[in-house]
Amino acid sequence: MAIHCTLERLPAKLRLRVLNDQIRTNSGFDHSIYENMRVVVIGCGAAGASAAVFLKRAGHEVEIFEQAPECRAVGAGFLMQPTGMEVLHELGIHDKIISHCSKISRLHVIEKDGRDLMELRYAELGENLFGAGLHRPVVMNALIELVVNEGIEIHWGSRVEHVQKNSDHWQIGNKKFDLLVIADGARSAMRQNLLGKGFDRGYGWGAHWFIGKNNRVFPSNDLHQIVNGTRELAGFLPTGYEIGSTEELLSLFWSVRIEDDNAIRRQPLKVWKDKILALCPMSENLLDQINDWEQVFTARYGDVSMRKWHGDRFVFLGDAGHAMSPQLGQGVNLALADASCLATCIAEFPLEKALTEYSRRRGPTLRYYQLATRSLTPIFQSDHEWITPFRHSAFRISQRIPPIRKMMTKSMAGMMRGI
Repeated sequence: MAIHCTLERLPAKLRLRVLNDQIRTNSGFDHSIYENMRVVVIGCGAAGASAAVFLKRAGHEVEIFEQAPECRAVGAGFLMQPTGMEVLHELGIHDKIISHCSKISRLHVIEKDGRDLMELRYAELGENLFGAGLHRPVVMNALIELVVNEGIEIHWGSRVEHVQKNSDHWQIGNKKFDLLVIADGARSAMRQNLLGKGFDRGYGWGAHWFIGKNNRVFPSNDLHQIVNGTRELAGFLPTGYEIGSTEELLSLFWSVRIEDDNAIRRQPLKVWKDKILALCPMSENLLDQINDWEQVFTARYGDVSMRKWHGDRFVFLGDAGHAMSPQLGQGVNLALADASCLATCIAEFPLEKALTEYSRRRGPTLRYYQLATRSLTPIFQSDHEWITPFRHSAFRISQRIPPIRKMMTKSMAGMMRGI
């Protein structure tokens, strides 16, 4: 079809809009390729909700099954990158969400003795680029509202672990579907049952996290991190504003060896606080807001590895297909980009070809970020203290070489498209 040649020249965020408009208006498309499908989405996180909206707008019948009993976003604050913001534009909720963000202009990592380890600025990639520090419920509430407004049915409290495969459809209960979109998170039950075990490897390290009020202590435009060797890392991310609030939030991340978590929690809270204060005295105001261990949560990092992200009428999106350590903070951004790419491929090709094309297009980016996070994790979170002097030398030298520094900044911003 001649239209494909034209579309390939368009930026990705425009391509999907053109495809959706032309599908709706029947202008120049062979609808034998773009037949109305029945799609089931397993999981209503960022990947599942945005994929459902894109596919519904393209004319498909979509239902979502979500194991949570209600819309209740949980998790630490996160950094929305320019790549994720492009997808928010496609969805039409960019301004609504970004109005609640802290605009992050740089990543600044220092060592305990005050020496700079790394400083990356978005301005190196473009004058108007920034990262958006966000409170997770702001994003999820906007996405769920969008799902509801599109008339997509969400089956809350419905954990799906097994589905029946027939010759040309998937079946859940008495419902039949042409396409199964799996977006049920890093601990995906569907991944285990469809593909078997061995794809999900847990890291030995994770993080304690807490969200409190910034109270104008930390700069609103910095993702600030302090490291002491490879066993201690404190991160402070301005996390924007809750809906209806004008008080800026701040997310704390404190590196922890997972096997030590229970023992740490049996100690007085003050012992834990004192270690963070010794590394970052500025954190006192934030730590004073913590009065009970129940306010502190533990994030366990995992690494999901797949050769491809699709099979016979099914496809994996988000953490279900490529969970990784959050060293580069790409989880939500990759999930949103997955959804946009899937919808574009389905709009351009028959289903079997579309899923193959989805894995082909997403492969270079996903493999790059998986490799990068696997490489970075032990450099910042491990028992390998011997790495520390080599890390300092490597990062200090790389900062002085513009092409390498720019590649590092592009990696932070989610803009790398392959190794």
